[in-house]
Amino acid sequence: MLIYLNRDRKDFALWKLFMQDDLRVVARKHSKDMAKKDYFEHVNIKGQSPSDRLKTARVTDSISGENLAKIGGYPEPVLEAEEGLMRSPGHRANILNKNYNCVGIGIIKSKQGVYYFTQNFAKRIVKFTKKVRKNISSKKGLRLKGYAVEPVAEIYYQVSVPGGRKIIKEGGHKVGSSRKFDFTIKFDAVGKHEVKIFTLPSSSKKRRLRMSNSFEVSVRTWWFWF
Repeated sequence: MLIYLNRDRKDFALWKLFMQDDLRVVARKHSKDMAKKDYFEHVNIKGQSPSDRLKTARVTDSISGENLAKIGGYPEPVLEAEEGLMRSPGHRANILNKNYNCVGIGIIKSKQGVYYFTQNFAKRIVKFTKKVRKNISSKKGLRLKGYAVEPVAEIYYQVSVPGGRKIIKEGGHKVGSSRKFDFTIKFDAVGKHEVKIFTLPSSSKKRRLRMSNSFEVSVRTWWFWF
């Protein structure tokens, strides 16, 4: 399916999508859930939307989309599914969205012989090679380690209370030619915090930051008794 996706994008002079394991895990789980529980919806039985599922899996990209397909009785289900998605305006728009650069694909065959397809698209500017922890200690802080998928001059962060507009803390980290980054955000208070990550493109003449990632962390003070 990835080959078919990129073939369709090539026809419209769009760059290839690259497969990402974290997105693929989310896609496969949803396809498996639909096949097992016999439903076909973007919102699952638990009431979770695509963005909810990505958030639960700690996929932090700020731009994402999802395509679904259900195929049975065809000799080439993968090709039929992709061609069907391309005939649908909404699904076609996701496949040909120039903002997306990566995807996760999940294909599961049910006991009845029906194939369930999930495509999770994202715009990935930075890739975290160290898992973004949900619970962190106030002493250690939050370590962010990874690399930029495309050239960026700086990674900028903002910390606020979830749902709030007031910025509690902000800062930046320079990114060199290797595109790698490794820095730690310290927190002055315990509780839930929302962290937003922005990038400054290397080609940008003006300081125009782009939203890249957004996630919540819970900061705690850890006590140990000996």
